[in-house]
Amino acid sequence: MKKTMTFVFAMTFMTVPTAFAEQHNHDISAEYIAGFLAGANLTDGAIIKNINSGNESDFIQRAYRTRLGKKHPDSQATYLAGFCLPKDIDDETVVSNVSEALESRTYPETMQRDAIVYNTIKSLYPCE
Repeated sequence: MKKTMTFVFAMTFMTVPTAFAEQHNHDISAEYIAGFLAGANLTDGAIIKNINSGNESDFIQRAYRTRLGKKHPDSQATYLAGFCLPKDIDDETVVSNVSEALESRTYPETMQRDAIVYNTIKSLYPCE
């Protein structure tokens, strides 16, 4: 009986990390994803607007040109973040697609949920 209990106890601890890893993805709500996207659109849009204003120092303007080239898309606020949402898709569809992708993938349990959402969005909607 003692050996059986030890075996059951050991098996429990071997499966716990997997269960927590799966649960880790499930604590990301649709509201969190929508807020993440709204924040990215707002901040990245402001950055692009600031770049286009010409109010940056010569050094910053050279740095932007070096990394982005002479032209970057003004229409896609999240371009600098590495993901581009199609124009013909609404926010609810994007949130739904990201939620579904999160259900089918696993990430390390130590990975922060913002990084999980960001990596999932980048993989679903890369910029061309």
